Amino acid sequence: MSYIRDRITARHYATPHPYDVIVYTEGGHYYAKDSRGNLICMDSPTACIQEAVNYVYNNNGGGVVFIKSGVYTILNPININYNAAIALVGESPFMQTARDNENGVTYLRYIGPAGTSNSPVSVINGDSGSFLSNQYVLLKDITLGLIGKSYPYTIAINLNRVNKFWVERVRVFADNRYSLGSQSYGFYTNAQGDNGGVMIDTYSQYFYAAYALYLDHFVAIRPQALYSTLGFWFNYAGSEIMLINPHALDCTTSSFHITLTFAGSATLIEPYSEGTPTYDYYFSGSNELVTLINPRASRTPPVVYFDSSINFSNINIVGGTITTKNSGVATIGANATSVTVNHGLVCTPSKVLTTPLAQPSGSIWVSGITSSQFTINISSAPSANLPVAWYAEC
Repeated sequence: MSYIRDRITARHYATPHPYDVIVYTEGGHYYAKDSRGNLICMDSPTACIQEAVNYVYNNNGGGVVFIKSGVYTILNPININYNAAIALVGESPFMQTARDNENGVTYLRYIGPAGTSNSPVSVINGDSGSFLSNQYVLLKDITLGLIGKSYPYTIAINLNRVNKFWVERVRVFADNRYSLGSQSYGFYTNAQGDNGGVMIDTYSQYFYAAYALYLDHFVAIRPQALYSTLGFWFNYAGSEIMLINPHALDCTTSSFHITLTFAGSATLIEPYSEGTPTYDYYFSGSNELVTLINPRASRTPPVVYFDSSINFSNINIVGGTITTKNSGVATIGANATSVTVNHGLVCTPSKVLTTPLAQPSGSIWVSGITSSQFTINISSAPSANLPVAWYAEC
């Protein structure tokens, strides 16, 4: 048997290659070889990927694991939680959709155990349990699918407590739409500690939260959240968050597409929400400093929620159709004592000012201020129509 194995593997990457370790699949087998062409793994529950990661750490103090295109069936989670720089790099860009042809991409197909409420599972795990000052993670050109069953309490890529990370052209998806339950996440962090990361052209779909991120410094360019309960969820996130062209598509109608809770300083540039969630954009937390540039949605205007604790002097909206200030003229009809005004703001106004445009027949005041309207009242009904100018702001 060993003779047959040697003959099979000798012809694959027997010469040196430019990577610290190369992982590839051929004839239903998985192999890993070091930069000199030496075989370090053949067939394992992680398709030799874990062995490759262990090798670059133990022998080089970190390095690049290059995973050739192909389908890699993963039975156990892959840990990359070393105090070192570890890169997992695929050969070609991710699958365009979860059901695309698997040929030509680096596709990790996880069919291992799901997590439980007491013991969640991370398929690619960077969390060591503490912040490691020299931990850097690069993930590029990889598709990761959770296949064949529901995966509650399961995280596709866990970057929690990773000091710095870069994720580019990576797609994660689950097999069952909306069936994963709470605590199932596509991309996940849950601890601040001057940690930070960059994501470029990432996709996450069919999770409870496509992106659940809680970290200090983060930039994402063209991230997409698809068919999940929550799209982008920044819960108690840190001081510097920037999303450029984030796209949330058809997340559940009873939830939020882009949520920032106590996010510190956050900038969203041309975000787009497609579908009919309860809220396209949701903000809460009195310490938020938020800049929205050209916020868009498939419905006009976008449905936006600002928590009552929000200080609107910290909210800057540039372009788009989100209205935080509005004005107009309402008319109290002859022999009437009030008129209801639909103010058109995305919030419950904190200030409403009125000015009668003719001599009033009594005192004027405002009541019934809600997220959609308010009422202008007069103590004595006018004998003729009375125009009243109004101004309202969040």
